[in-house]
Amino acid sequence: MNRNKPTKETKFAEIVSNHIADLRFDLEFAGRYLGMTLSNLTYRRLVIILEAMKAEREEKSNEYNYDRE
Repeated sequence: MNRNKPTKETKFAEIVSNHIADLRFDLEFAGRYLGMTLSNLTYRRLVIILEAMKAEREEKSNEYNYDRE
């Protein structure tokens, strides 16, 4: 990955991350709205993003715990 030029994926991830980190952003409303409006395909693709994020966090957590032992 070229670190000098952000990809579409990194731009998207930064935008989503910034919105989620904003405590004024109503996550429950956004979730309900997305649940009502997303097509099944888009919903499944969002789930894939969330599963990848979870796997990455768990891997990093395991690496951290390994280093502490």
